[in-house]
Amino acid sequence: MKAEDFNPQDYLPLNYYPWPNRINPFSEQVGVELNKWIDNDYTNLTLKQREKYKKMGFHLCTGRMAPTISYEQLIPCTRFLAQIVILDDQLEFLSREDAKLALDRLIEILKGSEPLNDEESWFHQMAIIRDEFSALMPAEWMAQFAKTLQRCVKYGAEEEMPYKSTKSSPPLEYFMILREYSIIMYPFFIWSALEVGFVLPENIYEHPVIQRLTALASRIVGWQNDFYSLPKELRLDSEVINLILILQKTHNISLEEACIQAKSINDKDVAEFVLLHENLPDFGIHQQKVYDYVACMGTTIQGINSHYILDTMRYATDGFAWPEMNEN
Repeated sequence: MKAEDFNPQDYLPLNYYPWPNRINPFSEQVGVELNKWIDNDYTNLTLKQREKYKKMGFHLCTGRMAPTISYEQLIPCTRFLAQIVILDDQLEFLSREDAKLALDRLIEILKGSEPLNDEESWFHQMAIIRDEFSALMPAEWMAQFAKTLQRCVKYGAEEEMPYKSTKSSPPLEYFMILREYSIIMYPFFIWSALEVGFVLPENIYEHPVIQRLTALASRIVGWQNDFYSLPKELRLDSEVINLILILQKTHNISLEEACIQAKSINDKDVAEFVLLHENLPDFGIHQQKVYDYVACMGTTIQGINSHYILDTMRYATDGFAWPEMNEN
């Protein structure tokens, strides 16, 4: 199968998932602000890179992930999504040591440290994100937010680095764990608190069923990403971290067979998520809020799939904005 012959929508079409497909009415309004941030705040990026990021439609993605939140809430959500994607590109080719230093510094800033004047733009953006969320959310939510991001950085982004640097892939069994964290979705799923107006108490958030639901949701988004990024990775013709390619290599099967297996893994995770959602443990007076919270996680999954199909140019030919593309 060639890159031009593969269509992710053959496997994950629009409205594929069993949750509402909606978009926030403030998305376009936030998009105007987003373009200003990219142009005026990310000054260490080249003009070409900034133009590419403006075509990726971050505001539309966050609008689909959190369709009922306010304009004021959508602002830091969109900043954060843009920040994560830009960092994913710009740290791609740093040494493991330099990338780890940058990621650890970002967590420090999220937890309260102030960026230095000469630090790069993403450190200053993280401080803005922290302050904007802090103005809207209580301390316990901010603690959850920082903790989930730190876990994804430690167990996902940092552990993925050796494989990326050598363009090799981990064993399938380890990859199935690694991908849950490397997709860096855990902090996005606690946006459900913004939609429901309810921060899960620690004893509920840490409950094994809620943690399993969050793990499943993160995995599902990881599998989505592997489908939509596959054409790019096939064009690069390199060994990469992608469920489909790892299945193909592990089982010595065709790309088409690997796609079918990957879809089966996605569907199994979705079925487990739905079953757990409909059979939550007894959370007492918080039962309905927790149910609604998990439902918002499902809407996020649906929204990201819709974004891939309807909004973004990220996975188009030459759609990435990697450092090696630097041009003034």
